Amino acid sequence: MTGADDDFPADIDPQDAFQLFSHELRLEILFALWNAPDYALPFSEIQAAVDERDSGKFTYHLGKLTDHFVTEIDGQYVLQYAGHRVIDAIQSGVFHTAPTVSPTDAPGACPHCGTTPTFEYANHLATVSCTECETKLIEYPFDPGGFQDRTLAAAIEAFDERTKYKWQMASGGICLVCAGRISVKYVRSPTELDRHDRYTDFFADDQPAVFHVSCQNCSFFSYIPVGVRLLGSPKVVGSLARRGIDVTDQFLWELPFVTDADCVAVEETDPWRVQVDAPTPTGTIAVTLGDDADITSITESL
Repeated sequence: MTGADDDFPADIDPQDAFQLFSHELRLEILFALWNAPDYALPFSEIQAAVDERDSGKFTYHLGKLTDHFVTEIDGQYVLQYAGHRVIDAIQSGVFHTAPTVSPTDAPGACPHCGTTPTFEYANHLATVSCTECETKLIEYPFDPGGFQDRTLAAAIEAFDERTKYKWQMASGGICLVCAGRISVKYVRSPTELDRHDRYTDFFADDQPAVFHVSCQNCSFFSYIPVGVRLLGSPKVVGSLARRGIDVTDQFLWELPFVTDADCVAVEETDPWRVQVDAPTPTGTIAVTLGDDADITSITESL
């Protein structure tokens, strides 16, 4: 068993890997295998699928992909995990599409005023806002692929589910993009976020603290509400359910402990200790988060 700090040398240099796809024929080969039954085809059928009559040229480019992106097994070339990830990156749509969605009604209700919120999408950012109380409830990147083969209503639900999952993974120290180790730190949002231009008006900039999550392996970073940690605790989720709040039936923007600055209080900063209050119809559940972002106590009150 290897240790967490051991080096894991790559089989191929990352820059060299990307340069492999400088020729369009190599991408065509990957797409031909992706579209094939069981992601596998014999040599001749791949050549026919990409419509390349020059066998020497085709053999050369297929050879550049073989062993890492494609493997030959029993006379067929099979798309490998690395090849699937190349397809995934392209099909996410972030490199070549930039759809927009004009403000439209979103499901659920604003936790502040009860009004139906609105959903809009531009520049790869999905935003849920309440026009009645002029509150930006949630805003987060969403790949254009999320709209593919879905109704707009289904895409909005997918945005909610994906964001929940991504935030829980990130705040728990695991990168959803590359599976790398994520550093999770508290920051005072007004000072830290001003140094970044990812959002022109960050939805949680009024909260006394947010998590700065940053992958130690890839470029993923984000700022997320500390209240999202409650969603990953079975004990908290169970307590909320007993008191009438089913988080599996609530959208992120309906959860006050995620969106409302009044539900978050910084008790200490050295080490950090943050209290998050989750209001329910029958009282409040107070959850204390420690310096490492883990839950240290749960207190229920009437």
